[in-house]
Amino acid sequence: MTPFKKILYPFLWENLKHRDKLLSSILAVFSGITVAYAAIGFRKFIHIVQGFMLGSSDENILEYVGTLSAERILFSTITGGLIISFIYRYLMKGNRADSIAEVMAANAINHTVIPTRNGLLSAVTSAIALGAGSAAGREGPVVHLGAAVSSWISQKLHLSPNMSRTVLGCGVAAAVSASFNAPIAGVFFALEVILGHYALSAFAPIVIASVSAAVVSRIHLGDFPAFIIPDYHITTFWEFPAFMMLGVVSAMAAVIFIKSLFFTERIANKIPVPEWARPPLGGLAIGLLALISPYILGHGYGSTDGALKELFSFEILLLLIVLKIAASSIALAFRYGTGIFSPSLFLGAMVGGAFGFVASWIAGLTGDFTFSYGLYAIVGMGAVASAVLGAPISTILIIFELTGDYQITVVLMVSVVISNLITQHFLKATSVFHMQLKNSGLDLEGGRARHVMRSTLVRSLMTDKYATASTHATVDQVREMLLTQSHDHIYILDESRKIEGVVTVATLQKTHDEKEAEGPRAVDFCRPQPIILTASDSLEDAFQKFDMSGEETLPVVTDDTQSEIIGILRQKYVLQAYNKALLDEKE
Repeated sequence: MTPFKKILYPFLWENLKHRDKLLSSILAVFSGITVAYAAIGFRKFIHIVQGFMLGSSDENILEYVGTLSAERILFSTITGGLIISFIYRYLMKGNRADSIAEVMAANAINHTVIPTRNGLLSAVTSAIALGAGSAAGREGPVVHLGAAVSSWISQKLHLSPNMSRTVLGCGVAAAVSASFNAPIAGVFFALEVILGHYALSAFAPIVIASVSAAVVSRIHLGDFPAFIIPDYHITTFWEFPAFMMLGVVSAMAAVIFIKSLFFTERIANKIPVPEWARPPLGGLAIGLLALISPYILGHGYGSTDGALKELFSFEILLLLIVLKIAASSIALAFRYGTGIFSPSLFLGAMVGGAFGFVASWIAGLTGDFTFSYGLYAIVGMGAVASAVLGAPISTILIIFELTGDYQITVVLMVSVVISNLITQHFLKATSVFHMQLKNSGLDLEGGRARHVMRSTLVRSLMTDKYATASTHATVDQVREMLLTQSHDHIYILDESRKIEGVVTVATLQKTHDEKEAEGPRAVDFCRPQPIILTASDSLEDAFQKFDMSGEETLPVVTDDTQSEIIGILRQKYVLQAYNKALLDEKE
């Protein structure tokens, strides 16, 4: 072997060993750049539709919407609904656009596969809805679009499931990064909300994708955050109790908002109209609400920015809280948009601003302090959004990247933690996305591993290798069965084949030690078996029953009133299934 080959071969071998890391880095850059351009195109399309429908293609139309006539508002919202209906009826199968919940489902159970056509059409319908004045959000559709682009890349390159999940996270991070100009928040949103873990193997590519998207976004849109926030400061440390109370109020707002979403959905489903009529009806309802205050139109970044800059009175803030909750609930229930991120930021800014007014008034009565309600709007924005989205870390980082202020971030953390704890306590769910998935029959609370435990039934792991004896069997007969049939449990059945109890070697030893009367029957010395499994129990149910009983083996009976034994399940089978699910999730 020549000296050149002696040097070259080890170099090639080492690179081959790390080819997965090299490939994931290359794909991260590619997906980050591609998704960034997709996100920019999505925003531009919203502006084009908005210019045609409402007459202005500016990003911030806070001042402009106040000049719109009632006819222009109703024309825009209703026409947008009709166009969306046409797309749903003739181009899409599900009669609705997809958003973040569907991305979570794709990651957990669909091997990250998101149909490209559906992803693009969902983005188109969401852009039309937002441009026409829908009170839904922009980030949810962008995240779904980024995930769809990443899924397309994975499918074309025939990537492994593990690599596909990493690329999916890259697309999500890039979408958030490009939307908010917040690359750090993009990374943690992908890990916290979509992937549900912080594995180092996924962390590095997602960082690369998020930074790549931020670079592309800044080249084309400028190095500006989503909101330009004034330089607010905490007046006194006596404000900390107020920020803690704001966490409680934010939780109340988040709970009301989430419950309104599902309540409106139930009401909308009861209205006897065809599916194609829902978006125009939603557009009409939103248009009528916008006649009261046009500041609720669109994703609402202009109005949110107005609250952060203290442009609204206390009365306007309260009015916008009520109108935005109603308009966003209608938009989602009537398939007139999908995103929840922007409305939750809007709502949080209004709730925080209104709370700031009250806090400042109380401080004025008790001392010489004056508070900036815009600061409370910033904290409220993070506290409500994090509780709704189930993304406390990501939301804190978004606000930190927007403000760059450590002091504000500290009080934000306090409000966010309190808000999330209270919201999860009342809703029994981590986020609105998990609640949406539960309504569709998919419970992903706790990650993919727990989903496997919930969705796998006992019948898939039970075995029919078990032994039974009648209640009249003698000690000698049961002992003979234990010795000759290699069973460690003998289940004692009555005449109707219901379980009366169980006999083990330890049970027989105890019977011998107690020197009971000669010829005891099995019914006399068997141990009660109060906890049993049914074939339709999930492995999560089985895990809990094993923990309650302290047994290593439990009988499985039929689901009917006969409760006839049909098999047994060993605890080690459940643990093996759970360990496998954990390993798959980690990979």
